[in-house]
Amino acid sequence: MKHIKYFITSLGLLGIVSCEDNLDLAPVSQINTENFYQTASDYEQAIIGVYASLRGEFDDIVLFGDIRSDNTKPVVSGSVTTRSDFDNFSILPTNEAISGRWNESYNAISRANAILDRIDEASIEGSLKTRVKGEALFARALIYFNLVRIYGDIPLVITEITSAEALEFPQSPSTTVYAQIVSDLTQAVGLLPSSYSGADEGRATNIAANALLGRVQLTNGNFSDAETVLRSVISQEGGNVNLLADYADVFDTDNELNPEVIFVVRWTNDGVNGNGFNFSYANNQAADNTAKKDLYDEYEAGDVRRDLTLNTAISANDTLVIKYGPEPPLGEGGESDWPVIRYSDVLLMLSEAINEQGYVPDGEAFTLLNRVRSRAGLADITSATVADQAAFRLAVEHERRVELASEGHRWFDLVRTGRYLEVMGSKGFNVQAHNDLFPIPEAEILKVNDNAILRQNPGY
Repeated sequence: MKHIKYFITSLGLLGIVSCEDNLDLAPVSQINTENFYQTASDYEQAIIGVYASLRGEFDDIVLFGDIRSDNTKPVVSGSVTTRSDFDNFSILPTNEAISGRWNESYNAISRANAILDRIDEASIEGSLKTRVKGEALFARALIYFNLVRIYGDIPLVITEITSAEALEFPQSPSTTVYAQIVSDLTQAVGLLPSSYSGADEGRATNIAANALLGRVQLTNGNFSDAETVLRSVISQEGGNVNLLADYADVFDTDNELNPEVIFVVRWTNDGVNGNGFNFSYANNQAADNTAKKDLYDEYEAGDVRRDLTLNTAISANDTLVIKYGPEPPLGEGGESDWPVIRYSDVLLMLSEAINEQGYVPDGEAFTLLNRVRSRAGLADITSATVADQAAFRLAVEHERRVELASEGHRWFDLVRTGRYLEVMGSKGFNVQAHNDLFPIPEAEILKVNDNAILRQNPGY
C-alpha cells in the first residue's frame, strides 16, 4: 500500500480552500499564488490534490447511481431525509447531498484548472509535464461527466476565474459540456502512459482515458466512436488489462490494482484516510445502502456474483451490500478502493455498442457479453432466446445490473437508454419525465439570482 500512502501523505494543500459566500466555481485558495507552481514538487503536490478530491466525487456516487434506481435504498432516519429523498423521488433543490456534490465537484475542477492554466509554461522536466497535464485533463473530464449527467446544463469552467466572475458565469448546454469532455479525454489519451510501476501505480492511464471516453460516447449515442475507443482498450488484454477468473478477486483488498481495475479511487485503512462505505454498507444495525429485494431477485440461479455482492444477514428484504468487504472496526475507515472503470464494464459497453449498430445472431456482441456471464458461472445466451436487437439490449441491461451492482451505474444506464420511466414506473416508483436530471442546488440559484445565468432544471 505504499503507493496510496504516498498519495495521501502529500495532501497538505487540501485544507487551504475557502468558498465564503460565492458560487463555488472559483474557490479562493492560498496555493493560487506566485510562490506555488514553481517546481516539479509543486506540480506533484497539485496533481495529488486533484486525485484526493476524487474521494469526495465518488464516496456518495451510489446516491445518484444506485439508491436513485431500483438497486438499493438507504436507512430511514426519522426526519432526516437527505438520502431517502433520492430513493422515493421527492428530492428538493435544498437537499444537502445535491449541494455537496456541486461544491465538491467544482472545487476539484478548480484544482485541475489551476494546473492546466500553468503547466504548458512550467519549467519542469518534459515527461513530468506531459503526464501531469494528462492526469489533470482526465480528472476534469471525469468530474464534468458526473456533473453533466446529474445536472444537465451547467457552468463549464475550464480556466481559473475569480469569485466575482463565478457569479456571472453562465450555464452551458450539455452538448457543449460533452464536447469539452471528449476533447479533454482525447488529449489525455495522447499524453498519458499505458501503465505505471512502483509508487506511481494507480494514476490515470491512456487506457483509462479511452475507457471513459467509450462510456461518454455510449452515453451520447455515438456507437461507432464508442466502439473505436473501446476496441483500443481490449487490444491491451493480456498485458495491461484482463478479466480475472474469480469475481471475488476483483474486490479483494489484498489484490488491489489488479488487471481488471482500469481506474479506481483509492483509500487506505490507516485510521485517517479510510473510506466510509465499508462501514455504512456492511453495518447490520443501520446499513445505509441496502439492496432492494428486486436486485436480489435479478440474479439468475447459479450466479456466483449474488452471494459475493449481497448478504441477507438481516432479511431477504433488507439485504446488505458486502462486495467491498466486511464492516471495519468502529472508528476505522475501510480499505476498499472505489471501482470507477473495470474491464468487465468495458466488455459490456463494447457489446452494447456493437449491437446498437446492427444485431448479428451469435456474433461478437454475444461473445463479449458471454465472457462476463461465464465468469459468473452462467450459461451463454444465444440467438435462440435473444432473437433480435431489442432483446439483446435487455440482456445487456440485465448483465450490467448484476455485474456492476452498487458501483454507481444503474440509474445512469436507465437514463441513457431512455428506460428509466418504464422500468421505475413498473415497480411503483413515482418517477416523472424530468427526473432524468437532479435539481440545481437552490443555494447556488439564490447566490446568482439571475435566471439568464443560472436557472433551475424543469420540474424542480
